[in-house]
Amino acid sequence: MKIFAPFFTILALFCVNLLYAQTVKTHVTGTVIDKNNTKVLATLTFKSATDSSFIKTVTTNEQGNFTLDNFPSGKCTVEVKSLGYKTLLETVELAPDKIDINLSFTLQPDINELESVVIAGRKPLIERHNDKTVMNVENSIVSTGNTALEVLAKMPGVTVNQDGIISIRGRSGVNVLIDGKSTYLSTEQLATRLRSLNSNEIKTIELITNPSSKYDAEGNAGLLNIRLKKNTSYGTNGNVDLGFGYGKNPKSDAGIYINHRNKNFNVFGSFANNNNKATENLDILRVVNGSDQNTYFHQSNTQTRSTHNNNYKAGIDYFINDKNTLGFLTTGYFNNGHDSSNGLTAIGQSFTKVDYSIVADNPARNKYRNQAYNLNYKSVVDTLGQEFSIDLDYAKYHSEENTIYQNSFLDQNGLNYKSPAIFRNATPSFIKIKAAKIDYVLPISAKTKLDAGLKSSWVGTDNDFQFENLIGTDWKNDTGRSNRFIYDENINAAYATLKHEFKSTSVEIGLRTEQTNSKGNSINDNKIVKRSYFDFFPSFNINQSLNANHEIGFSYSRRIDRPDYKSLNPFVYFVDLYTFSQGNPFLNPQYTNAFQLAYNYKKTLNISLGYSITNDLIIDVLLPDHEKKTLYQTVQNLDKQYAYDLTIGYPTTVTKFWSMDNTLTSTYNQIKAANLGNNVYDRKKVNFMINSSHTFTLSPSTSAELSGEYVSSQIYGTYAIKPYYGVDFGIKKSFLNKKLNVKLTANDVFDTRKARISSALSGLDYNLMQKQESRVYRLSLNYIFGSSSIKGTRERKTSVTDEQGRIK
Repeated sequence: MKIFAPFFTILALFCVNLLYAQTVKTHVTGTVIDKNNTKVLATLTFKSATDSSFIKTVTTNEQGNFTLDNFPSGKCTVEVKSLGYKTLLETVELAPDKIDINLSFTLQPDINELESVVIAGRKPLIERHNDKTVMNVENSIVSTGNTALEVLAKMPGVTVNQDGIISIRGRSGVNVLIDGKSTYLSTEQLATRLRSLNSNEIKTIELITNPSSKYDAEGNAGLLNIRLKKNTSYGTNGNVDLGFGYGKNPKSDAGIYINHRNKNFNVFGSFANNNNKATENLDILRVVNGSDQNTYFHQSNTQTRSTHNNNYKAGIDYFINDKNTLGFLTTGYFNNGHDSSNGLTAIGQSFTKVDYSIVADNPARNKYRNQAYNLNYKSVVDTLGQEFSIDLDYAKYHSEENTIYQNSFLDQNGLNYKSPAIFRNATPSFIKIKAAKIDYVLPISAKTKLDAGLKSSWVGTDNDFQFENLIGTDWKNDTGRSNRFIYDENINAAYATLKHEFKSTSVEIGLRTEQTNSKGNSINDNKIVKRSYFDFFPSFNINQSLNANHEIGFSYSRRIDRPDYKSLNPFVYFVDLYTFSQGNPFLNPQYTNAFQLAYNYKKTLNISLGYSITNDLIIDVLLPDHEKKTLYQTVQNLDKQYAYDLTIGYPTTVTKFWSMDNTLTSTYNQIKAANLGNNVYDRKKVNFMINSSHTFTLSPSTSAELSGEYVSSQIYGTYAIKPYYGVDFGIKKSFLNKKLNVKLTANDVFDTRKARISSALSGLDYNLMQKQESRVYRLSLNYIFGSSSIKGTRERKTSVTDEQGRIK
């Protein structure tokens, strides 16, 4: 710990100076309700009663509560606003001799609303802050019945490609958290996890493009935090979901969520199941240049995948007393599936003249298992907000994919001209994760707070790739293609952040240190790659409130992305005999320095401008093997990526019953590599994305939602991606005092969401089209039961969240 001493000493001196440089002011808490004593989501603006100068703006939480620290005493005016209610203007006087003051405001309904249409005060679909964007998934009609991966694709600034790779503002390297916990999964395994998680289980998704040092340093593009639903009531309560869907194939989902809470215990649990059968079409036109003549490939493949996913969660919180809580949580899933894949590769002197072809029939079966445990303790040391918490985690994953490749060779007359090539892969994978973290919060004064913590994680992966050929009637192991890859990683981290609020300015500085030890062992190839390195990750954030209407902010962070476990794995995975993918055990981590400038007008219009530079960029590339006339996908480190982005978000109310939210995201990306496929690579591209969502309140019990996006052409690694767009629509009807909700939705109404890709690399000529089953109609029912007196379950942020995000 000696290496951290100078840093903590500097922080301590800074804290002491701040402590003596200020005087303690009033701590204000309050509640906003309506005439029926219902909690209201509202915005409160405080101004001086003497000169009307702006003091502070605050928004209530879901329980209608708000808190203001270090508030000046004296007389002030308070303006309280909420959609569907009359604006309230009151004058309050805060006595200088009182340290803690509680306020209460009661709003009256707006009787001038359109006839019988009443818009309840609820959170909008998209909320924007200078430091993050929040999507309230539980308020979205069109997201009903979608997977978490499909919901992420609807979030402004976020794209998800056909392989499940997530990008933010045109950049990959996204750290995905679930309830504040890292997932430690590779890209492919994370996509599998998110496909098994139903939107009915999700409350919100937070997009943070420049996280502070409190978060793990993983994620150069930022992080996405998926917050699952938690019941907020005393007594016994819960809800039941049931849904049916159909596109080209049937789909279904069901779930039950139960919570019981009394003074000393909170017990909760959930179980969700979804069954999805979906078809995907892949078509590739490719030309291989030869010395004498060119060879033309037309590869087409249809894959139908059936998945059966089951997720569960159970936990208990024991409230030892008002200040100490002990909790236990277990989560997991068990998923099974099978695929049927049929392909045809036509090869000839042109696309119309076929010399011979390969017919492939590739059935596959897979299963995925996960079990995770979390033991946690939290102590609220005093009423000033001093807190101490410990998390201990253990998780294990087991996945197994078995595929048989059956290839028949036909001449131009459709007759077999040589014996079939039949082989199979078995790819069992085992992952164990252990992690521990300690977090400490110290309010040095009413305006100054110190957060500090320690964390260690240990990840071990064992992948045994078994490749066998069918010779006669016997399966024979192919030692040249079989391999076992073992990877172990240990990360030790310490962080500290210091936040101070001035009259209209808030400043946060932080530093995170991470020490990494890793070892990759490709046993059959006898290749061992060991690494040990130590890094510093500073962060800085400043927000300035200019007046009641204008706010600006600036942030900086340094981040890292380590290669995920599958990308390091040297195994070869076949799509067909001429298309395959392979990992790269020699990948280095990538480092990013990111800057962002943000502006907010009246808590509605939000504009942000960002710039980042990434060294040793980790990215997927598609390269040719001219000798074998094949295409192979791998992962490489490219020299640099320069990225600029501009985001403009603006929600507005068109009429009493129609509100909309529009987001424009424009990016400029440049990728440079001195040697990629024996060529200098330097590609740059400006692209933009438009997201638009519209909410219609047709009656107190009926609402509708229309949303869509347009994504212009873009460059991703060596891929040149063509534009696409999509439109979703849904309608919701509530019964039994909103306890029973029925939703009918149509996703991708015009069936236009598809990937069209060509090569951004000179000397490589191909056009690829990949179309998943995206036009789906769904009918969903939700029933809420039990008590409704407010008191929420605790949020859990376990210590393994970040590591799980790198399993693929």
